[in-house]
Amino acid sequence: MPRGGAFPQLARGYNCAMKSEKEIHESFCAVYADAVVRFVVTGINEDVSFDSAKQCFVAKPIDDDADPAFCDWWVGNDWPSFVGPLACATDLADPKFAEEPLKKAIIFALRKSATGKRMSQILAGLD
Repeated sequence: MPRGGAFPQLARGYNCAMKSEKEIHESFCAVYADAVVRFVVTGINEDVSFDSAKQCFVAKPIDDDADPAFCDWWVGNDWPSFVGPLACATDLADPKFAEEPLKKAIIFALRKSATGKRMSQILAGLD
């Protein structure tokens, strides 16, 4: 399987010619949402970090025994506490579960979240 798993574009990041805070936050929302969806579907945890050379966020798989202290922003089982409640199914076992609605719901929630915006600023070094 290519780097980034079934989503190789994430190993490279999104919109890598960014400069504005808004674009950087959008990158965080998209990359984090994709990482959460992959975590829900595959169980593989990822670390979301800011690539300062490319000016965008990227996600990379991490080992099951990785220490969260050595990660920039770990997805993990507690992702719902960061994203907040969602109107769509978030459990793979739910018959109504679908990847795209979950991704869109996470992006929407993070765009509206002061905590999500603050986190993207901190990780990008804009703080």
